[in-house]
Amino acid sequence: MTARLRGDELIAHRHLPATPDRVWAAFTSPASIAAFWGGSHATVPAGSVTVDLRPGGEFALDTRAPGGAVRRLRFVYVSVDAPRELVFDEPLTGLRTTVTIRAAGDGAELTVHQRHLPPELRTERAATGLTSILDALAAHLSAQRTRRDVVEDYFAGFRASDHPRILATLTDDVEWVIHGHRTTRGKAEFDGEIENPGFSGSPALDVQRVYQDGPVVVTLGEGRGVSVAHGPFRFAFNDVFTFRDELIARVDSYVVPLG
Repeated sequence: MTARLRGDELIAHRHLPATPDRVWAAFTSPASIAAFWGGSHATVPAGSVTVDLRPGGEFALDTRAPGGAVRRLRFVYVSVDAPRELVFDEPLTGLRTTVTIRAAGDGAELTVHQRHLPPELRTERAATGLTSILDALAAHLSAQRTRRDVVEDYFAGFRASDHPRILATLTDDVEWVIHGHRTTRGKAEFDGEIENPGFSGSPALDVQRVYQDGPVVVTLGEGRGVSVAHGPFRFAFNDVFTFRDELIARVDSYVVPLG
């Protein structure tokens, strides 16, 4: 669907062939942002994208026009509600963008609502530019499923305590080593650890960085949980996923409590 102008607002809706978690990851992962943000009118060098995903945090990127001109874009997060809503401002222009993601059928319904457009952006060219960015996003999400996608499904499953979704990402002989604590072997043991009786509810997991080197995907982030014995707690985590073909064969987890 084409983006439409309404006074100083620009609104676009799009059905995407991906889960809300994957769409959220596309908007918050530096590699994914670089893959689609330029649309058809610019490219975004992957190394130029920085993301500090928290209210008050900043994300920034370079756009390179076909003629070679480079422009640095900088945004500040106003609110972060994974995987439903992301709001960020562009301090230079005062433009506010709200990205809303909802589950819909076999994919996700995306709404991008930009408010307080400066006069120079209240044009059909701006609407066409946003449409091309969403076209590029759809193409990116439709591309072949990657090992990063599998890891995204893994974390999405843990956020919802969705056992089948998690187990679908694993080999039958998967090994999970939580260093300094315990090791589980095989899907049955892994399944029993998904909802450990020592903890209450599902954890909140904020994956802040993802790296890939061949069959290995490395994630770093922070989380929150509730211990039955001690109540709410925060932690930093580093998970190393080793793949065999397209499934996770081993998980090495390093967890550090935060004050």
